[in-house]
Amino acid sequence: MRSARTVAAESITQTLRTGSQRVVLVRTVTGLEQLAAEELAAASHRVIDLSKRQLIVEPAAATIITTPPRLADDLFVVQAAVPDPGRTKQDLAAAVTEACVQLNDAGDFAVTASSLGRRNYNRFDIEDLVGRLIQERSGARYHSRRTGEAPPVDRTEWRVILDGKTLWIGVRPYDVPLHRRVWRRQTVTGSLHPPVAAAMARLARIAEGYRVLDPFCGAGTLLLEAQAIEPAATYVGIDQEPIAVAAARMNSPRDSSIVWSTGDAARLDGPVDRILTNPPWDVRLGIGSFTPYLAQWRGILQPDGLVVAILNHQQAANMIGDAAWRVSDVYDVAVAGQHPRIVVASAG
Repeated sequence: MRSARTVAAESITQTLRTGSQRVVLVRTVTGLEQLAAEELAAASHRVIDLSKRQLIVEPAAATIITTPPRLADDLFVVQAAVPDPGRTKQDLAAAVTEACVQLNDAGDFAVTASSLGRRNYNRFDIEDLVGRLIQERSGARYHSRRTGEAPPVDRTEWRVILDGKTLWIGVRPYDVPLHRRVWRRQTVTGSLHPPVAAAMARLARIAEGYRVLDPFCGAGTLLLEAQAIEPAATYVGIDQEPIAVAAARMNSPRDSSIVWSTGDAARLDGPVDRILTNPPWDVRLGIGSFTPYLAQWRGILQPDGLVVAILNHQQAANMIGDAAWRVSDVYDVAVAGQHPRIVVASAG
């Protein structure tokens, strides 16, 4: 049986060949929308709409499916789009009926919905309306999430989004969301969300031959995402916890050249071209005073080097307010129930 990814890629290739256009909906972490748009544009795809956590994209080729954007939380091939019906359940039913005219499925499937603004219905009402219509018209088996029962693992996943302007219905061309990386076998406390790590790696502008250090490597997420973007750099990850270093090694592909070791982030060897790191945010893991670490980073960073760090607000304020650093960019993101800041800086 052909995979959903293959079917979706072939569908996009065919529509481009005939002169028509498929549209793809990309979901992102809050705060990464513009960076995700830049990644898509660099791959020659056209972003036609950008809003909170969402990009609507006209693909240039099927590569948007076969080589998806690393900053994307998830991606769906749009199957239907009608005007957002607004607040009432009656108008929702009419809009869903219009949108689902041509939709069908062939096996087990589930639906996940979300909406912006005040409504007289909830996500389960949306999901069940769409799911039951597709089931009635195609004979496929819809699995509702209303009762809390998990749908089958082997299923198609449909996504419905009401964003205030449009009711979008799309289908995921993958078995799992894009943020679930194949390499990620283990995590540790404080492990970073992979699309956020990918965004930081892009911001670091790593080039061939650069020496890149993560002094708080944890399970290796940042350096593994960086290596996927620029494999010709040299990467070194250290952590004071042996269990974290073991997790990083477990997550690394067999051919990975990243060097992982147990060490003290307050005693670092340089020089390095980039410091790419996610220090503890004093939420689940403590770090104490942040000042000694900033001094260490300045001491080992090359004159043209960069630090890209994701920090809590106090840590970010310390770095931004330190005259020894030239801060070029700050990105506020929402991840893991927290609101950290990505700071990009060079030594002053």
